[in-house]
Amino acid sequence: MRIGIDASRRGALALAVLLAASATMYGAAAAPAPVSPATFVATYSIAWHGITAGTSTLTLTESSPGNYRYTSIDHATGLFRLFFHQAIRQESRFTVSDGVVRPLRFEAEGHGPAERVTFDWTRGRLTGTAKGKPLALKLEPGTQDPGSVQIALMMAFLAGKPPSSFWMLNTDVINRFQFMHRGEATLHTPLGRLHTLLYTSHHAKARRTTYMWLAPSLDYLPARLEQRRSGDVLFSLNILSFKKK
Repeated sequence: MRIGIDASRRGALALAVLLAASATMYGAAAAPAPVSPATFVATYSIAWHGITAGTSTLTLTESSPGNYRYTSIDHATGLFRLFFHQAIRQESRFTVSDGVVRPLRFEAEGHGPAERVTFDWTRGRLTGTAKGKPLALKLEPGTQDPGSVQIALMMAFLAGKPPSSFWMLNTDVINRFQFMHRGEATLHTPLGRLHTLLYTSHHAKARRTTYMWLAPSLDYLPARLEQRRSGDVLFSLNILSFKKK
């Protein structure tokens, strides 16, 4: 499940970046910056134009001290299985040192050409394949992939130092995303009533805007996400379960 960006290339189940934890602490004293992220597993329901389309499972694990693997697996249900026979799987591998997330490798497969990219921070280059073509891009400072960005922003928010924008690999380009606070809301979910902060995510060339209801009780993971175009909700995600590992 990808946070808040343009998910059109992967159709109904290709989830855009699922997170943009860009918010303020509303006057509260900032907590000490976390040294490492808390591992977790979360599941979401997926709806396409209001029709149930499947589920998405997010899992963050620590493979060795300071090295993490973040996976997203989407399964289609009902009639959507006719179009999405295989699960859509995305995996991000990254390191965390002194609270800083640095992506190393990102892969996505299951619908359309597979993506496989490597981050070379020594040379400041990103290389690999996307859309069936070779990929070679210059890394902007702090660039994240669609998985690592979620963890980087969660940690920034928990540390009380949320960014106003960030650079992220968006299939075959690196875009700068901006965030805007839209208010607060209480959502009724399978986890109970959740207080959330509503934010939007958008980059200059995108036709779509992602709306994210971030839940402080879930370490600012979204309780709900919608991707909209001209006011119409194209797809949405709603939290079903969350458990720290």
